[in-house]
Amino acid sequence: TVLIFFQTLVAGDSWGTCVIPIIKEEPMLFILFAGALVTVQLGFTNLVLAVIVDKANETREGTKDDLKKEKELQEIANMEKWRVAMASMDADESGSISL
Repeated sequence: TVLIFFQTLVAGDSWGTCVIPIIKEEPMLFILFAGALVTVQLGFTNLVLAVIVDKANETREGTKDDLKKEKELQEIANMEKWRVAMASMDADESGSISL
């Protein structure tokens, strides 16, 4: 009985064949079957949504890392430009800017 209930609820096998005769015999069990069906369906939907959100979050984190590396490379390039500019102002090569 539990196996049939599990098959019917989760897999959807023979839902009408199993449940409709039971509901005809005892109409109040509709609430039980409807509640179980809704709970399982929402659980599966939540599981799928969690996977999608997790993948999106991983992608965003990867993008953040790429942006951070790009920013570091830009800072290195900017420091090199400053070094070249300061070296051109240091006419006597003493390490100080010559005016």
